[in-house]
Amino acid sequence: MSKYSGFIGYWTSQEQYSMHDLLQFVIEAEKGGFTTTMTSDHFHPWWHDNGFGNFTWVWLAAAAERTKNMKFLTGVTAAVYRYNPGIIAQAFASLDVLYPGRMGLGIGTGEAMNEVSVGFDWPPAETRLKRTTEAIQIIKLLWNKHNNADDASSNAVDPSNKNNDGFISFDGEYFKTKNARLYTPPITEIPLYMAASGPKAIQTAAKYADGLITISTPDTVKEIFDTFDDAVSESGRKLNSLEKIGKPIISYDEDYDKAFASTEFWRAGQLENNFDIDVNDPRDLQQKAKQEVSDDKLKKSAIIVTSIEDLIKPLEDHFKAGFTQIYLHSTSPNELDFVHKFCSKVLPYFKEKENR
Repeated sequence: MSKYSGFIGYWTSQEQYSMHDLLQFVIEAEKGGFTTTMTSDHFHPWWHDNGFGNFTWVWLAAAAERTKNMKFLTGVTAAVYRYNPGIIAQAFASLDVLYPGRMGLGIGTGEAMNEVSVGFDWPPAETRLKRTTEAIQIIKLLWNKHNNADDASSNAVDPSNKNNDGFISFDGEYFKTKNARLYTPPITEIPLYMAASGPKAIQTAAKYADGLITISTPDTVKEIFDTFDDAVSESGRKLNSLEKIGKPIISYDEDYDKAFASTEFWRAGQLENNFDIDVNDPRDLQQKAKQEVSDDKLKKSAIIVTSIEDLIKPLEDHFKAGFTQIYLHSTSPNELDFVHKFCSKVLPYFKEKENR
């Protein structure tokens, strides 16, 4: 294994661009040297003006078909209400059969804009975490994927699941299965990562997932990683087998004002406690963000550069802070220009370090 553990992937925003544009972006990203793409999974966008609501699972199949070897990962799929965990397990198992070894699942506790919009109440974070924990257990059982933490993890797991011809029963507080089986199971090990920010969610990720997804920045992530590392050790799992995944927002243009203006679409992402607020209408999110998120705060939330090479240091800072993977969430005014220039002038630098 290389001494340099940093890995850079590409990000596609299902809320910001049409499915056709995203397909073009990911095709060009693969041609330029990217090997993995993370993509959002929402019902509503964070921003009303010029927003999209692409169904990510459909796009994943189309993107995998149009690329050669690109791997894909959701960032993230909320297994709390609108998606039943059994259906998530079935969908990604089928994607894995069609595109073996190219699909990964990111799990999270969701946002009101996705769940309330389709008729569900918005409970406190503790309830959503419990639902997510049960969902992860069911998905892994259906995939027949186990680790040491699972064996004694929950009274909801029916002991008769063992050696039961692939049928599983789960009697949770929120989710249940009864003699459920995937008749089209995955053919490879699908990685399952979890997005988390609070201590309990981070500990859940350490216990059940193949890694942690966080939107924290290098200067704020130490406490999160320390909590994760401690929880991994307590669970008896191997820390070096788990990923720490980041998603820096980037905007590149030779004109700084244009680059900054292009970050406007993500202003609502900087609302305080944005994952917990009970607001589901993108028009309301947009108005709230315009009132509460200053330009200064928005500028600090993104890496805004006028020279593509100026991305090297902030990305290196991520790896120095302990991230093992980062996915570039570009909101540049000209996305294809960003992809082409990054792939020609920055990505080779990191690939060379990775191969040393």
